[in-house]
Amino acid sequence: MGAGKSTVGRLLAARHGRPFVDLDQEIGDIPALWAKEGEVGFRRRETATLETIVGKEGVLALGGGTVVADTNRALLSEWKVVVLMAPVAVLARRIVGSGRPLGGQMEALWTARQESWRLAGPWVEAEEDPERVADAVEALCA
Repeated sequence: MGAGKSTVGRLLAARHGRPFVDLDQEIGDIPALWAKEGEVGFRRRETATLETIVGKEGVLALGGGTVVADTNRALLSEWKVVVLMAPVAVLARRIVGSGRPLGGQMEALWTARQESWRLAGPWVEAEEDPERVADAVEALCA
């Protein structure tokens, strides 16, 4: 949350003339789904939506918790996954007022998810300007 995945993903897609897909947007109204189905239902939808996307070409922005599930990391095994990372304080500041279901748990999530993010792929510092972050992602994917 707040790392700039959607912003950087759009930049990369535009630079390379590829489609851009934001997994969270494909899933739908996350706060409403979360309220209705809870985290378990949301994560089930997240995996089902990811299954419809893998195998296609493009730049994909994942939710911050997507790679926590072994199933999702396996689905992404053919993709180059780059994790955008910033200090917790920066991430928390970026999402203030966003209404994200887990927004109030930023520090705990950041700590709990680090191992899954490490398994998912290399990290790029995302505290800088999005153009520079996109440059760093490109360098990793070249």
